[in-house]
Amino acid sequence: SGITSSPEMEIRSSRTNGLKRQDLPVKMLVHLLPPSPDTVNKAISVLVESIQHVNTMSERNTTEYTAEAREIAELELAASAIHDELLRRAALLKRRCNSSRWIYRLPLEVFTEILMLDIMSSGAERRGIGSFRRRQPSPPPEPPRRAELCHVSHLFLQTILGTPRLWSDIQWGRDNCTRCLQMSAQAPLSIRCSELDQAGNWTSVAAEEFLRAICEHSGRWKTVSLKFRFGTRWLQFLEVDAPHLRDLTVDSRGFEQGHGGMLGEYEPGPSVIKISGRPSLRNISLFGPGLQWNDFDLSRLRSLTLSQVQEGAPSVEKLIETLRVASGLRRLALHQVNIINSNGEQHMEPQLIHLPALLALWLDELPAGLTDYLITVIRSPRLKFIRVRRLPLKHLDNPSSDQNPYHHFFQVLIPALAFSTAGIVISNETSSNVVYARVRSLSIHQSWLWLKSGNAERSADFGVEAEDSLRAVQQMVKFITSNAITVPLTILANGCLPDPNAVWPTTPSFPAEVLGKLPTVTTVSASGLADAVSILTFLGDIRRDEETGRLGWACPQLEHLKLSLVDGLTSEHCQTFLDARYGDGNPLLVEGEIVQRPPMVAIDHPISWG
Repeated sequence: SGITSSPEMEIRSSRTNGLKRQDLPVKMLVHLLPPSPDTVNKAISVLVESIQHVNTMSERNTTEYTAEAREIAELELAASAIHDELLRRAALLKRRCNSSRWIYRLPLEVFTEILMLDIMSSGAERRGIGSFRRRQPSPPPEPPRRAELCHVSHLFLQTILGTPRLWSDIQWGRDNCTRCLQMSAQAPLSIRCSELDQAGNWTSVAAEEFLRAICEHSGRWKTVSLKFRFGTRWLQFLEVDAPHLRDLTVDSRGFEQGHGGMLGEYEPGPSVIKISGRPSLRNISLFGPGLQWNDFDLSRLRSLTLSQVQEGAPSVEKLIETLRVASGLRRLALHQVNIINSNGEQHMEPQLIHLPALLALWLDELPAGLTDYLITVIRSPRLKFIRVRRLPLKHLDNPSSDQNPYHHFFQVLIPALAFSTAGIVISNETSSNVVYARVRSLSIHQSWLWLKSGNAERSADFGVEAEDSLRAVQQMVKFITSNAITVPLTILANGCLPDPNAVWPTTPSFPAEVLGKLPTVTTVSASGLADAVSILTFLGDIRRDEETGRLGWACPQLEHLKLSLVDGLTSEHCQTFLDARYGDGNPLLVEGEIVQRPPMVAIDHPISWG
């Protein structure tokens, strides 16, 4: 046949008689150089033509069928041998090519660490955001990164299959839990189980099976993140032995159907997680459930976040003990935590707690007196994020005095407010009897994200108790002006998120006259009719400034009036304000002094105006 004419092969059909398939490539191609593409294409073409020729001849002469069939088999065997050898040589050339790249020349330990970092960090940004989503589930989890890397090369595949640590990051819905537990051998485990990751594929049976499987390996737990926002029954009976646990995050917050089909937040059911083995925890984040706090080593604690913890909260004594031993604590967040003083009403003597590494502090809605006590005793000069609510109003007086128990706290707080590039919001929360001042860009959602990731800029949010809202607002404004805080201001006369169905009092709850002391106000918002009318009246009147002695209008930098939620406000109210403040736009001559008109302001009027 035409095969014998190829110089690279030197094979005749008679020489293939009696040879086994596995012997043929060695006898054929040993000691030969890799064939060129043209030679391979020519050999395959000749094989195909020969097979077609033999098939044609066999149809014409049936007497020679046996001999021709044997020759066809020999040719097919030769073609298969050539194909196998080409694949082997292609793989060999690929390995030689890969071996010349820097990553394949790394020591195996370094190469494994690179794969570990790549696998562990895949999708981390999206998970970090999704962990605080309030209303929408996260997108479906991405395929395991390790499965993608297995297809890169033989070295990647061999390293991943032979390294148990690369199988120790297990996410429900993304990974095959059984296979990962088997392949990870005795490596420490990082577990993530969240209903939000499942989107529409969540089932209670699958969740229970996953939890049951990972609980059998609790002795290898290193990092555990459990988020069940639509139920807590799986957490009520969670009792494990996890001596190597370092990071624990459990979130059982959720939503229930409210009036009109709206989603409303509900209080999580009581559940206390029991973990034995005395693990040395670095991070504790609990949203809903509590812990039994007697069997932990907290001397290396870096982050403590407790929110909506009613049962299983640490006692005051345990909390103080933890803060004293955890000198490396970087984040402390306590929100709606039922921390009880086991000594009853006995007064706690203030003993200083030094936290030199503390960067973030969040204290809100704690038992009476606890926030005041913690602010008094904690010393943290490196604080960059502050969110503290319900401080006693009396401490706003003389903040720079050494006799003020909050003196050290104000030394950190005031610069954070004074140098804010985004400006400050002053809000009169009449529904919760709190008046607070915060950096404008720091919403509550962003605050939780800050606690998760950190921020390069200082941010502050602090509030005082306001049994008398008029007096509390006046004290807050005095605090702002006396400390020379001249950044742009936003005034929320009736709170950040007022109830649209609230019945507002007929008398103002916000003292409009304080606007005359705040020349840097750019935005004013009101929801109650009495406050809106009072503010419009004050801003429309010309008056003499107490500091400069010059005539003019309050808030000369005012840009925006938000009055769209005010029920009962008429166009006549706003027109009267515009006529008084702007008139025909020309300056006024008052008492021999020329008074310039301020820039025009934008007004969000009620929707009922059309």
